[in-house]
Amino acid sequence: MQYRIENITITITIDKSLHKRTLAALFERFMITPKTQQRLFADHAVRINDAAAESPDALLQSGDTVCLVQKEEDVDWPASDTLAEVVWRNAFLIAVHKPAGRIIHSEGYGTDCLNADVAAWLLQQNIHTPVRPLHRLDKDTEGLVLYSLVPLFQPWFDNALKEHRIRRCYLALCKGNCTEGKKMTIRKPIGKDRHVNGKYRVSATGKEACTQAECLYSHNGFSLMRCILETGRTHQIRVHLSDAGYPIVNDPLYGISTHAYEGMGLWAYEVTVRDPLSGKKHTVKDRHEPSWRKQFPVSDSKKKV
Repeated sequence: MQYRIENITITITIDKSLHKRTLAALFERFMITPKTQQRLFADHAVRINDAAAESPDALLQSGDTVCLVQKEEDVDWPASDTLAEVVWRNAFLIAVHKPAGRIIHSEGYGTDCLNADVAAWLLQQNIHTPVRPLHRLDKDTEGLVLYSLVPLFQPWFDNALKEHRIRRCYLALCKGNCTEGKKMTIRKPIGKDRHVNGKYRVSATGKEACTQAECLYSHNGFSLMRCILETGRTHQIRVHLSDAGYPIVNDPLYGISTHAYEGMGLWAYEVTVRDPLSGKKHTVKDRHEPSWRKQFPVSDSKKKV
């Protein structure tokens, strides 16, 4: 489906999949909430072929243009003095590099967090939209975080994340010799550790959690794992790998401390997401490698990521 976005206006060209369907079908496809629909119609912010649409029952034809005018919203987080490093962007999203040690959001809307860095970037770019991360990374994990640029389509991306249509890949440096090429599906529920505040554990009464892991390379008692999240529980990869016998290096809660490598050995290095309107797939790779990744000796012939 073709479209263009100019300032706060989204113009969509209807294709055959919505021919002789109603506006309601368009709203349903892109998960535009009933509350948002009511506001759009109340503000006369829905137009079909330049004529105001009065209700979701309006019929669409292939080739029609539908214009949705979003409500202007301000950046709602105080800006820090540090600009977020935006690795990639399109009309709907930005992918931001989060350094190790930086939290996503602070209590009380503080400026010592990634949200504040993103707010600074949005203001610099003159983009008027709320600061909305689609997912999180732990404080000591380095890598990519996706932020929504278009509030109208954020529910669609939230649902894509929930249904595993956004693919997040991690590299983990673990203690232990694993067989190269070994693949593991770790499907164990995760719940809070009642004895240690802020810690999680594999628990029969916890929430469903699934991690796909593959050993890429082993050397001198350490293994490099590629992990793909099927679910997004707090500390999921850290808990699952530790339970499997491959604790992440320098993980203060679940791993082992070592002076052989710098930093916690977990990096969110790649994310794959589709455009909600065109369906085009975008695979984004972080342009930064953490210190431990550079230290781990992998020959070019064996590098897989």
